[in-house]
Amino acid sequence: MFGYVNISKEQLTEEEYDTFCSYYCGVCKATGKRASQLSRMGLSYDITFLALVLESLSETDPEIKLENCIVHPIKKRNCVKESAALDYAAEVGVILGYLKLADDLHDDKSIKAAAGMMMIHRGYKRSSRQNTKSHEIIKEQLKRLSEYEKNDCDSIDETADAFAKILENLFVPEFIEDRNTARILSWMGYNLGRWIYILDAYNDMERDFKDRSYNPLLAGGETPEEIKSKRKQETELALTFTLENIASAFELLDFKRNESLIGKIIYTGLKQRQAFVLEGKAGKCDAKLLKRRKI
Repeated sequence: MFGYVNISKEQLTEEEYDTFCSYYCGVCKATGKRASQLSRMGLSYDITFLALVLESLSETDPEIKLENCIVHPIKKRNCVKESAALDYAAEVGVILGYLKLADDLHDDKSIKAAAGMMMIHRGYKRSSRQNTKSHEIIKEQLKRLSEYEKNDCDSIDETADAFAKILENLFVPEFIEDRNTARILSWMGYNLGRWIYILDAYNDMERDFKDRSYNPLLAGGETPEEIKSKRKQETELALTFTLENIASAFELLDFKRNESLIGKIIYTGLKQRQAFVLEGKAGKCDAKLLKRRKI
């Protein structure tokens, strides 16, 4: 379900791209330290975005060090260090990844999910002990999603709401003390979660139809072709409205750094990913991104 937060590299300055890479590497290192080394395999741009947003609100500038990386052993990379925001993002990312695998195992008896759970179990245990509130909320909302699936719920708004409430919570860690900032972050997280869920459901229609897997957009019995013909415009309007809510939250936050970078991810990266999915070109977009990544 994750993997939809996108950076549009051509819109970033070299400094902004290097900054994003330093946060990506920072979350990766923090995951290894706070959870387990194997847990680093589940790192995503989505969790990096969470770390970037939270850390950029801090009054204290982050420490950035040149460090070696096992994936890139020859050249050292800039890496954000000793950050509460990155540590938090690393931990909740592992929790979310593990519980999603557990849900896949329960629903689909997936051997791949079982193997993934075994690999990151140690990291999940360590992370969940440090974030008991987030752990329980993720479990509760994933259980809610599972119930919708059992009942073949055909309301994309209800199912999206369950996933949105997960990110609504994750975007407001305990170290965010200002009540107004917390309120804005929860709104940003909720709408990002809703946007990810709807876009993922639309993107997976063909595969879910073929595999006879649950998808709220398919619950009415229509084929993916019929849905795209009848509901593409409606879906695009819902996604665009949700993106506008994310942008509104962004405009209200008092960033101490990286405001331009975060803005470009929201206004360009997310919008670009949405367009690719709606046009049926998500796979091509992913291939281009992989070629461009230096991370």
